[in-house]
Amino acid sequence: MFAAQPPLTSPRIARLAAAVEAGEHDAPEAFWKEVAEAGSPLMEPSGDDDSRTLVTFLWRGTETAEGAGAAEGAGTAGAAEPTENALVLFCSAPSGDFGEYRLERLPGTDVWYRSYLLPSELRTTYLLSVNDPMVPFTSYAEVLARLPEYRTDPLNPRDYTLMGNPAQFKVSVLELPGAPRQPWNIARRGVARGATRMHTATSSILGTRQHVTVYTPPGYTDTGDDYDVFLLFDGWSYYNFAGITTVLDNLLHTGRIPPYVLVMHTNEDQEIRARELPCHEPFSDYLNQELMPWVHENYHITRDGSRTVVGGSCFGGLGASYAAFKSPERFGNVISQSGSYWWPGKGDQEREEEWLTEQFRNAPRLPIRFSMDIGSLERAIVDYDPMTTHQNMHLVLREKGYEVDYDEYTGGHDMICWRGTIVDRLLSFHPRQKDAKAPRKK
Repeated sequence: MFAAQPPLTSPRIARLAAAVEAGEHDAPEAFWKEVAEAGSPLMEPSGDDDSRTLVTFLWRGTETAEGAGAAEGAGTAGAAEPTENALVLFCSAPSGDFGEYRLERLPGTDVWYRSYLLPSELRTTYLLSVNDPMVPFTSYAEVLARLPEYRTDPLNPRDYTLMGNPAQFKVSVLELPGAPRQPWNIARRGVARGATRMHTATSSILGTRQHVTVYTPPGYTDTGDDYDVFLLFDGWSYYNFAGITTVLDNLLHTGRIPPYVLVMHTNEDQEIRARELPCHEPFSDYLNQELMPWVHENYHITRDGSRTVVGGSCFGGLGASYAAFKSPERFGNVISQSGSYWWPGKGDQEREEEWLTEQFRNAPRLPIRFSMDIGSLERAIVDYDPMTTHQNMHLVLREKGYEVDYDEYTGGHDMICWRGTIVDRLLSFHPRQKDAKAPRKK
């Protein structure tokens, strides 16, 4: 998937190696000082090819049996274990050979590195694993369970929180020079802001706590025309990192969308999320019998499915597609970002692989529009291929006659990409009109 480079292909690493071989004992320390000022990873041009960038991930090792000593990571003194190995994990987690993720140590130094030739438009996140057990993952649950063992890059100041309660995991951010701009996520001067209100309640159907934050657009009133509505799963992440309410403020200000009431839903924790979002009929009952009736009772929103969007990413994208499949009269528009259409995976005794895709294949066409995307660098974990299964769902929808807006962005399974592409997904339901300031639909 990635063009991994042989040792010393990075020009900067090559210069360091030459200096060490020439007896310049201070060269490693000077190198680390340079990196501390400029930040990690290294980014270097790939000759005359602007479409590719040579990226070198780094780790400052601790003392090893060979005697090269250094403080771990950023140079802070401590009693860390000697560095035996170091991995860089990005775009996906390894399900087999760790070779393409493993950093090499520059002999005679505390510098561990690995270079990759990557698309210059890449935006992604990554983690480092030091003294990794090198045991391949056997399930997605194992990936989540081992996240606390990984760490951010201490020489990269850019990071963000990957998930909320009960545990928080940070990841380091990598943005190459050609990464698409994400201007809609930034608050702008002179743009009116909507209001948000948080709610928490225990579902009588599910028996679990459900967290809901509702955004109302600037100028919201409970009279007159009703409002379009957008139900978004994994609301905590979209609100805190994607700035989804800022996105809606900006798009509304420029006349690109009608005013939406945004319902941001978040499951109590990752275990509950993994049970409730993937095609879970009791969760569909919760949406139809508890959540949406409550929203209708408390907010001035439409009951028209053609003006209602349901969306999410990963299991949220799968869950949004299932919600529309079960209730197309309520949810007529689906946003799926890297939807987990591989679910339930191999070995499930109750359902076949790519179960939801088969449901759409075998059912009459429903009044639903889809807007889908997935990262071109998403790779298989254990026994499923997210790209192939996502493409299979897209193909089935097309064959059945569904209206589908589909895109593959340069990146992985990552909110740092979805925070930008969510704009394209929502705008696909609102093609630019000649009169951008047309009144909202009745």
